[in-house]
Amino acid sequence: MGVHLQSASQEIRRLNNNCIAGPFIRGIVLCSCGSTGRVTSSVNRLKKLVEMDIFDFVLSFAGVYTVDSLVVPALGRFVENVYIYDMDPWTALVQSFGEDKHALNSTPVMLSFAQFRTLPNNTQQRVVDTRVLAYSNFPDARPWGLDMYRCSNKCCGALAHDMTFYPDGKQWYGKRWLDTEMKTTCMKCKQTQRKLSAPSWVYACPGENLGRVWYRWPLSLAQRMDIGITE
Repeated sequence: MGVHLQSASQEIRRLNNNCIAGPFIRGIVLCSCGSTGRVTSSVNRLKKLVEMDIFDFVLSFAGVYTVDSLVVPALGRFVENVYIYDMDPWTALVQSFGEDKHALNSTPVMLSFAQFRTLPNNTQQRVVDTRVLAYSNFPDARPWGLDMYRCSNKCCGALAHDMTFYPDGKQWYGKRWLDTEMKTTCMKCKQTQRKLSAPSWVYACPGENLGRVWYRWPLSLAQRMDIGITE
């Protein structure tokens, strides 16, 4: 991180600690794709920027590619929500990208952010959370927003784009849409699985955001194994 950017962040933190104005939120947006918000080692480095209290949030994209013309309108609304309407970063993300199907359908979004938790002794503890906001789309091989899904056949391990995904059985709507079970067929090894439920660590976004999900990021080894990732 550049010296000037780090100095500015430290000065804002000093003002937050000593000035009656504010607090002033410090954030950085990385308009990149690929490994930046997708590879575990890179995500952990981005999280460090928030954990070390250099920034209050870091936003990046967690897809394979990013199309500027699709994400910029939602990104503008996110910045407006945070700095004009004083929303916390996560609410600002849900009310910008979460309400723009075209943007979220093009790439999931990673947000590492700090929030304050009130302890029993009335003091505040700064807690860092990192989440991905994604769009669940069976036809486009993103079941429950997980475009990294793999074939569960250990001898195959085909990627999601080599599989087909369909609702299986009763299809739920409204607040219970995530209860819809799934059928998968691998086009490489021909394995079919039925009655698959969404992982317990995938959460539906509140309100009218049907198809919008979030999960903590990066995934643990156990979570990766839940979706067929073995390495």
